[in-house]
Amino acid sequence: MRTIVRIIVGLLILAAITLAGGWAFQWIAESRDNQRFPPPGELHRVNGRAMHIHCRGQGSPTVIIEQGIGGPSIDWNPINEQMAQMTRVCDYDRAGMGYSEPAWKPTRSADVAANLHALLREAKIDDDLVLVGWSAGGMYAREYYRQFPERVKGLVLVDSPHEQSLQRMPPQPGNQENLDRLLRKYYLAQFGWLRLTGEVEQMYAHAPVSEQDRQRLVAIFEKSHTYRTLYDEGAGLEQDLAAGVKPPSLRNLPVVVVAEGEPRHPYLQENLALFHDLQQELANLSTDGLFVVAQDSAHFIHRTEPELILQAVREVVDAARTRQTLIERLTFNPGAS
Repeated sequence: MRTIVRIIVGLLILAAITLAGGWAFQWIAESRDNQRFPPPGELHRVNGRAMHIHCRGQGSPTVIIEQGIGGPSIDWNPINEQMAQMTRVCDYDRAGMGYSEPAWKPTRSADVAANLHALLREAKIDDDLVLVGWSAGGMYAREYYRQFPERVKGLVLVDSPHEQSLQRMPPQPGNQENLDRLLRKYYLAQFGWLRLTGEVEQMYAHAPVSEQDRQRLVAIFEKSHTYRTLYDEGAGLEQDLAAGVKPPSLRNLPVVVVAEGEPRHPYLQENLALFHDLQQELANLSTDGLFVVAQDSAHFIHRTEPELILQAVREVVDAARTRQTLIERLTFNPGAS
């Protein structure tokens, strides 16, 4: 009996030492990454947390980039640099992503909009806005317009889910399993497991970004809290979609909706026509809305057909500046539906 007790105690001590060593390894590596890759933009206090925003270019309206679930601000760096030749462009990190501190709760659209508004106030960005929302970022952009319509002069919505897609499209299996997987990775990340396995390095080994940005992305996704943020963002999106709130009227706002035309996911391949119908509805929320299909792209349109997004942003920015409607200008119609 004494031998068994000693073995159990020894195993417990070994486990404790292993966990402590993993935690120390993660802490040291994360501290090193923070020194190697400081935030490229500014940090401002919003609701007691640091939030990161990075602006480049000059002119008005200011274009604000709203990323999809789990997207750090630098993920769109190549296309943002091109947009910055048109006007001022600001990308930012939601709570817990990139260089912003986590909120430790599900990311709901209403909170995203309120936090962005506070961040813009702290950063002294008070001119007209054009919001570019990719994926769930499109929902967040529409929610921002719902709360602060006087600030927004145009929208570009890139492959954005419809607020009522959960009720109006066939069920998509596997969402809870994906959330559970993210939560497991969060626990493993605390003890350096993701770094030791090289999983994140492999995920971004062939990312179509500069080597500097690739290393930054790896450092961001190896942070101990990042996968908890991915879980919180996914859980918040599920709650928003379950609510099934009707999307807001966009009145006569210049709006371009860009949707994928060559999906890779089997679920979208089977339901593409219905998905496009909902995308057309988003465009129809405005009397000045256009719907465009990215014929050669799946979800990552900013990587495969960036010129389509650039053209959409240019047209919306010009419409906001001249107060002309997109329909009056009739200069943007690449494969429009």
